[in-house]
Parts: sequence; C-alpha cells; structure tokens
Amino acid sequence: MTTKAIMSAESVTAYIDFHKKIKLPFTIILSTYTTRIISDYCDIYFMRNEQSNRVFSAYAKVKKDVTQFKVNKIKVSNLQYYSHNFTYDNFYSDRIYNIDIKSAYASILYNDGYITRQTFNYLKTLPKMDRLASVGMLASRKNIFKIDENGNPISEETKVSENSDYFFYCVKRTSEIINQGSKFLGEGFLFSWVDGIYFLESEKSSKNAGKILKQYFYDEHKMLTSFEILDNFEVNSELDYYNCKYIKEEKKKYINIPRHNNIVVNKITEHLLTKTY
Repeated sequence: MTTKAIMSAESVTAYIDFHKKIKLPFTIILSTYTTRIISDYCDIYFMRNEQSNRVFSAYAKVKKDVTQFKVNKIKVSNLQYYSHNFTYDNFYSDRIYNIDIKSAYASILYNDGYITRQTFNYLKTLPKMDRLASVGMLASRKNIFKIDENGNPISEETKVSENSDYFFYCVKRTSEIINQGSKFLGEGFLFSWVDGIYFLESEKSSKNAGKILKQYFYDEHKMLTSFEILDNFEVNSELDYYNCKYIKEEKKKYINIPRHNNIVVNKITEHLLTKTY
C-alpha cells in the first residue's frame, strides 16, 4: 500500500536513516515535486508542502486531456525564452511598459485544442505558481537511486516524462507569439522574457500598444493580457548578461538577460518547472 505525506527534510531523512539502521535496501525516487521511498518495509510518497492537492488534481486533468492528442517532438536546445534590443551596455529610463500574457501556457493548450474548456477553467482558478506547476509536471524528471543494505548507492537512473513535449510545445508557441508581438513596437522594444514584452514609449510603440493588446493578443490569439508601468528602469552590462532593474508596485525587481541563448536555455527551463513567484 502506498502512503502519501507532506515532505520535509526531517521526515525524508528519518526514513532513510531508519533503513540504514536496520540494513534494509531501498529505492529513492526524486522528482521536481515529490520524493518516494520504496522498500520491503514501505512505499511512501512525500509531496512538497507548497503544492496543494488542487495542483495534482489540475495536473491529472491536464495530462488526461493532452495525451488524447499527438504533439511533435520539441528540441529543447532550440527553445527561446527571451530576446533583447539593447543598443547600449548601460541604459536608464524613468519609465517603461510591460505587457504580460495571462495564463500563457494554459491558454496555449486550450486555444490549440489540447485541453477542454472545463480543464482550462479549473486551471484559471489556481494561483499563478500552482497553475504553472500543474502544466510543468508534464515535463517532470525522476532521479532513481537504488541503495544497498549499507546505505551506499549502487545505481542511478534518470527518467524524463514521456509527456515533456506538451510542456515544451507551450514554451515554443508562447515565444513565437511574444516574438511576433514585439515586432509591432519598432525601436521602442527593449526585451522579452518568457511571456512578457518590455518596451519604451516611442512613436511606433505608442501607436501600436493598444492594437497589440486588443487585435493581436485578444482577437487573433484569444489571450488575455496585463499592462503595467514600470519605474526607474536600469540596464547594466555584465560579462555574460544584462542586469535589468526596475520598480513594480513599489518593489524592486531584477531580471538577468543572457547575451547568448546557449546552455542558458536549460537553466531557464529548470527554473520554469520549479519557479515559485
């Protein structure tokens, strides 16, 4: 019988130490959201405390829907999470503007026919962090360690979810939509980051910003967006990235935009699967 419990470092360690003490071999499976210990004594799942039961319920709904359809293989190294138009190494502006797609990945899955309206509506009831986790679980990875009776690892294996390409499809489609939207802003475009566009006021951006929100995102792509004003925007050039700082709702925010889209893709992918903002 499998048991489920809330994960804590102490509880997981206690089970591991118990097996070592009685010299009982076990297998430990680590994933993005759970830890599982299997032996002749137990089979127990530890779930991260910050992930509610609604997250796993939402994931089950998403998985059931998407696996009814085929999706093309996505090459992760070709994914694009950002672009920029920085012409100076250091730059400051009193004010810039930001357009974000709301529920981007959930909207992609729904608009492209991979999930039902019922599942989409359920996802929209979740907080942003939980909503992303529900879709991110499609690309979960498991690290499997077999431990002998002396507590020593004797084998290690990594398994990637067979449903990963559904998640990476969301990333790919989002970047395509964001990149096309950025082109309407002309010289006012500063940078894009995952599901958001950041830009200065210019003749073209002032003329087209409203059209982007209404005609491009909503009418053409059926996506809701948010529009925000960001203050005290500053860019400082570092060796491998641009450090961007700004004030949003009286709080300081930071984004590091890499200069080159190489191994950074893997790091951003990992962040997206585990981010907690």
